[in-house]
Amino acid sequence: MAYLARAERRRSIVEAAATVVARDGLSAVTARTVADELGGSPGQIHHHFTSTDELAAEAWRRYAAREIDAYESAVVDLEPLEALTEFFRDLLGDTDGHAMARWAEAAAHAQLRTPVADSYIESLARLTDVLASVLVRRADGVAGAREAAGRLLMLAVGLAGVARITDHPPVSVSAVMLSALHAECPT
Repeated sequence: MAYLARAERRRSIVEAAATVVARDGLSAVTARTVADELGGSPGQIHHHFTSTDELAAEAWRRYAAREIDAYESAVVDLEPLEALTEFFRDLLGDTDGHAMARWAEAAAHAQLRTPVADSYIESLARLTDVLASVLVRRADGVAGAREAAGRLLMLAVGLAGVARITDHPPVSVSAVMLSALHAECPT
C-alpha cells in the first residue's frame, strides 16, 4: 500500500468503510472488512480510529452524505410528488431495496452505539432538510414543510425496518407509502 499523509489515509479508510456500508451494511464495518476493502491491514485501521464505533460512525456519515447528495441531484427539477416518489422508490421495489434498509439498520445501531447515533442524527437532519426543500415546492409553501418531511422520513425508516425483517409485512408497504405521499402532496 502506498504512503499517504495521515489525513489522506484516514479519508481513504472512511471511503473504504462507506463502500462496505453501501455493499454489505453498517454491521459489516469491522477493521478486517475495511482493511480488506482498502487492501491494507487491520492494524492500520486501529492506528487511525480509536474504536470500531468511531469507524462505523464516520462510515455512516460518508455513506449518508453520498446518498443524500445523489438524491438531491436527482430531484432538483422534479415536482414534489415525483421527487418524493423517487425517495420512496427503494421501498416500492423499483431499485435494489438496499438504501432504505441501510437507514433502518443505522437506526438500530444508533440506539446501541453513541458515535453512530451522533452521525445518524446529523444525517437525518440533513435528509429532513432536503425533503423539506422538496415539499416547499408545493403551492402552500413553507408552512409545515420540515414537519411533513420528518413524518415522511420516519415513515420511510419504519417501513424499511419492517421490510427488512419480513417478506410478509402486516401492511402493504407500497400502500402506506403511497397514501403518505398523497397526503403530503395532494394533486
